[in-house]
Amino acid sequence: MTLRGINHVVLKVRNLHASDHFYREILGMERVGERGRMWFYRAGGHHHDLALMEVGASAASPQAQHTGLFHFCIDVSDEPSLAQLYKRCQASGATLLGTVDHTIMRSFYVQDPDGNVVELGVDVPQEEWAQNAAPFARDTAYVLPGDA
Repeated sequence: MTLRGINHVVLKVRNLHASDHFYREILGMERVGERGRMWFYRAGGHHHDLALMEVGASAASPQAQHTGLFHFCIDVSDEPSLAQLYKRCQASGATLLGTVDHTIMRSFYVQDPDGNVVELGVDVPQEEWAQNAAPFARDTAYVLPGDA
């Protein structure tokens, strides 16, 4: 048995239309299918990377001190595209939670309409951090391209 990676994530949402606007119109994912109150999205080469399942308007928001998903990350092709996505999220009024250089990737965090945290990031080439004995040990400030 060999694991190859995470195939997709399914999120519970209150309103498919509001979430569809965020993931499709703001982040640029492609909606590739639906099954009842579940819609499927693709960002890359998978059949789908994300599914949204509507659970209704009265569903509770994710809580910071509860177990469960903290965030998930969507790969972005390059840093200029990351900066464009940040500006698109900012213009949409989405809640931005900050930018960070994780040594192994550079990214920003944003909340979707249900409070789920989405990280959008660009991997740093391994040769830039491979000699670092503890590449996961600390984060530093990150300034998006064009904001310096």
